[in-house]
Amino acid sequence: MMEQTRFFNEAVETLAPDRLLDLQWERLQERLDYLGRHSPFYQRKFAQTDLKPSEIKDLDDFRQRVPFTVKDEIKAVREADRDGFGGLLCVPRDRIVHLVRTGGTTGLPTMYAVTENDLRTMGELTARLWYQIGARPGHTVPIGTFGSWNAFALAVLEGLRTAGLTRYHFSMPAPGEEVFPLEVLPQWLEVHGLYLSPRPLLNVTVKYGLRLKEMLPHLEYMLMAGQHVTPAFRRGIEERWGGRLFEAYPMTDVGLNSINCSERTDTFHFAGDAFFVEVIDPETGEDLSGTGRIGEIVVSALLWEGTPLLRFRSGDMGWTTSDSCPCGRTGPRLGIAERVDHAVQIGDRTLFSSEIEDVLYDMPELFLKQYHLVRKMPQPQAKALVRVEQPDDPSIMESLRRRIQAEVGDRLGLEAEIEFMAEGHEKFVAAYKFLRVVTE
Repeated sequence: MMEQTRFFNEAVETLAPDRLLDLQWERLQERLDYLGRHSPFYQRKFAQTDLKPSEIKDLDDFRQRVPFTVKDEIKAVREADRDGFGGLLCVPRDRIVHLVRTGGTTGLPTMYAVTENDLRTMGELTARLWYQIGARPGHTVPIGTFGSWNAFALAVLEGLRTAGLTRYHFSMPAPGEEVFPLEVLPQWLEVHGLYLSPRPLLNVTVKYGLRLKEMLPHLEYMLMAGQHVTPAFRRGIEERWGGRLFEAYPMTDVGLNSINCSERTDTFHFAGDAFFVEVIDPETGEDLSGTGRIGEIVVSALLWEGTPLLRFRSGDMGWTTSDSCPCGRTGPRLGIAERVDHAVQIGDRTLFSSEIEDVLYDMPELFLKQYHLVRKMPQPQAKALVRVEQPDDPSIMESLRRRIQAEVGDRLGLEAEIEFMAEGHEKFVAAYKFLRVVTE
């Protein structure tokens, strides 16, 4: 592999679309057979629907006859059988080398098993994603995570190792943990990249501000996962750090990771040879894949051997596109729609928290200040109610309030009520995620 190439695995990443479709079908057939032989969950599911894997003849047949998988089914098996893996484990217990879990924000976390082969696959797939944002062998990349219980954090680390980069793994948001990778390490090594989750990234940016450019003069790229990146947020972060900011969109249950590329930040590349992704109408099940229409994202994992899922309904809304990308990668890409729990209804208009963030963070006085969009019940409500941490200079609050209201009116066409809150007055963080909408 030549260092100057823009691909980690060029043969796969530039595969002709029809060849990729053939490969996906070959691997889906293997998946059906594998799950039918090794997965208690799918053995039971196939029996309940009278499905014989060998009878599925093509992709159309697959879409019509293979049932969807939903998380509640897995949870039901877990509780009924007292099986932590919900019947999904396909390998002997002594082949499990790592455990990952979901965040547990909607209940008891779901646990998944990783084998040695899964780790190697994870490394290969994520190395491709690192390459597409500019990472190269010899680069040094500090990685701040909450722990490798998080599947994406584990994938990030494995990807860097596989791609031949020097990684420095530290724990965030432990106070002061960022001092060595940001203040000390760059004195000895050129730091080219960085990974931080939204909360640590915000905290570190607030702490160091424009000093970051001086501390990290060789920084080229930054990766963040767990929060939608708005244009104002991206501009502000890049201005302070000096490197380009890229967003990752991981799906823990199926192990699908996707990242922007150096040419486009509006969609996400993923490994089409490892995941078969469909988009369906969540009400009717109609296939919307490749149409550009928004629907529910459904994923089949084609390579995992520990606890793989087939036709998993993610609950995430988005679309797929096969339009050519200037970066040269030919596989399908994901577009991700805003979550409805990040929105309020103003009359017949759906207002997303990211739209408010773009207004607030365009104002230097409010960049990275915490905020809430308030959802009044019952919905809809008459106006937008925004709570935001007060500026450092309280004397400008009234003029700032008028500016925000004017911007919301001009840019979003809505009337807004603005409440300034003292720092720490409201709870803005739940676990490792920011609360952007609160319901009252």
